[in-house]
Amino acid sequence: MVSINCNILVFLCTIALAAGPAGAREAAADGHELQLSPELTELLRAEMRALLNGVQSLPAGIATADWKSVADTGARIRASYILDQELTPAQRKELDLSLPEHFKRLDSDFHLEARKLEAAAANHDAQLSAFHFYRLVETCTDCHALYATARFPGFAPADRHVHDH
Repeated sequence: MVSINCNILVFLCTIALAAGPAGAREAAADGHELQLSPELTELLRAEMRALLNGVQSLPAGIATADWKSVADTGARIRASYILDQELTPAQRKELDLSLPEHFKRLDSDFHLEARKLEAAAANHDAQLSAFHFYRLVETCTDCHALYATARFPGFAPADRHVHDH
């Protein structure tokens, strides 16, 4: 299902969770929205679409104890890396220079949670599987809230100015 291999993506999920304030401060220093070439942007979006399909299947798999499906999906998500794909040297350099360190940490956290979900499912542990699914989606929303508010305006901070008149 997830056949595109990429090492920097991962944040297209459907559950909206709030981004942590510490991460927001750190990302603010990074400059927020990612600026990638159209080619890399399309690779990233293609990967996100594939990941979304996998992520959407997880709640049903966990709720019905389809542990093989959950573990297999976790493994496919864990193995999705843009940098493993055949990128040109220029594209690899662009990714390395364009991605903020905080973004790279969120991506690493995402893949770690997918690995933990895979292990929990292999152990037939419903509670731990649900927890790691939650953490997986949390990394998606944290990243979207920090780096993709133009694409997902629902994550943009609401105007909280109150008029005194």
